Amino acid sequence: MSGRQKRKIAYRARYRLRSIHRDATNLKSRISSVLQQTSVSISSSLSIETWPWLPNKHCGSWYLPPSSNNVVDDSCTEVYFKSTDGHVGIYAFSLKRLNLPLLKVLKKYGGCYLVDSSVRKVLPDSFSRTIPIWCCVLNRICLKYRKDFGVELNNEKSSSWDTKLYTPASTVSNEEHEKILRLIDAHVDLLYSSKAIVDPKGFIDLLEKPLRATWITNEQIQEYTQLEPDATDMTQINDTFFKIICCNPSTYFEGGNEKNHAHWVKTDGEIEGFFYTPGAADDDDIWGRQLTPELFWKNIDQFLKSSVTDDETIALIDLLVEKQNCTNGRFSLEAVMDNANKIGDMPLWIGSRKSSRPPECWNNFDAILNCTDTHYDAMSESIDDQLQKKRSKVNYLQLPIAEGKKDKKNLEKWMPVGLAFLVKNLQERRRVLVHCAQGKDRSVAVVLAFVILFCRPVYPLALRDEFHSINLSLIPEVAEIDKSEANTPCESYFHSGLSRNLIESLLNEDGRDIFLQFMHRQSNKVNGKPFADKERVRISLHLVKQYREKAEPSRSTMQKIHRFFMSSSLYR
Repeated sequence: MSGRQKRKIAYRARYRLRSIHRDATNLKSRISSVLQQTSVSISSSLSIETWPWLPNKHCGSWYLPPSSNNVVDDSCTEVYFKSTDGHVGIYAFSLKRLNLPLLKVLKKYGGCYLVDSSVRKVLPDSFSRTIPIWCCVLNRICLKYRKDFGVELNNEKSSSWDTKLYTPASTVSNEEHEKILRLIDAHVDLLYSSKAIVDPKGFIDLLEKPLRATWITNEQIQEYTQLEPDATDMTQINDTFFKIICCNPSTYFEGGNEKNHAHWVKTDGEIEGFFYTPGAADDDDIWGRQLTPELFWKNIDQFLKSSVTDDETIALIDLLVEKQNCTNGRFSLEAVMDNANKIGDMPLWIGSRKSSRPPECWNNFDAILNCTDTHYDAMSESIDDQLQKKRSKVNYLQLPIAEGKKDKKNLEKWMPVGLAFLVKNLQERRRVLVHCAQGKDRSVAVVLAFVILFCRPVYPLALRDEFHSINLSLIPEVAEIDKSEANTPCESYFHSGLSRNLIESLLNEDGRDIFLQFMHRQSNKVNGKPFADKERVRISLHLVKQYREKAEPSRSTMQKIHRFFMSSSLYR
């Protein structure tokens, strides 16, 4: 059988899932065995056995069964070191993926195990390059912040604070190591000038010791590319560092190349074997058919039946996914707040669609801004029920914005309306939820624009002092209409609490310019300078992500934010 035929069979979902199960089942015992056999030096004050196991987002999540209590309950909700940031010739440091919550875990435990894999490489680029760059940049900027705040290390710590770059010799050559090293200072300068670390004092309190990565793959600890005379070697795990042990659970076939690591395996007690693929969880968006790690492990016995065929595996996946989507309708009151995050020192939340499910949502919120082109059928009825119960009035507004690239102009068109809704309801001190499907993209965009206009660009986020003096009725076009209809009752737009005149004015072709010009007058700023440039948008997004870690606006959405603030005719 040719290598191509072998890969084609091995990459089927049935074999992928069996490969994942094999690696996940053996992961902890294999890593423990490697550490025991390598004469690892461990300080008496640390217990490496108690370090938490964390998955690198996407691929790594498949190898840690939810039932095994691998992830600490008070840790970062997500660790994401992206392989593309570390691709050869790229060597990027992402301001969008700072992974600062991981520092809380490291401070508490002294170290952690991080799990990821690759179907093509013995070490994924996330491990071999992205993480080493991250460790080195954060170690260096920590010293820079300490100098800024006059925080001195004692002589012993100062002499041992390591800012060197450490990469694995098995995948990074000396020449490549030097190329990466030459970029580190530029990454530090960019991170410093961007103010992406919004709480530097909190950061240096967390990073009490420098970060250091260690790599284990194919049951071996990987050596460093370069080791300077005054640096400790790979086996030293002690009080000097916060240690990240990067674990690849897969086994790679000796002699295999990047396209041919799949091979036949047969475990004890098995009548028939199967084609094993190392890094089988990689590219799950291609083979997984929307199956999640949680669904897989919950139904593991069904997937492992030896009689299950390739077609039956696919049918089982589709059945479980469909069933999951249907049962998502069963909803608990507690889940409402579980799917939303409070933003700063304001009664403002970003959430997913689940957090707006009626009627439970009205127990937690007084106003809801829906940033999608769909809504719950029961929403209107739930609002009427609230009014009949003589409860204080609730407000609801839908911005009909399609998801991702399907939306062409509606995000920009409806943005002034959404901002007006937030201003009115927050001025009235209502508890406001802004949501989209997942609480990652469209809802984040609207809150991001609000933060840029109405909040101080510092951590923690809070409203500007002049926020409550903003008077929407002074928008010139609205004021003129209201004056001409002085003897006519002001008609409200659906249940939004906003006048129809205001919304129709802001939805005009020049609605954005009308709103921005109004904001310039309210803030006493000249029209010639936009409220935000790309750096201000980036900093504000990082501020929002301190509260909503899932916030991840798409490239298309960020482009629309930039256009909203920077392409107005007011600035030409």
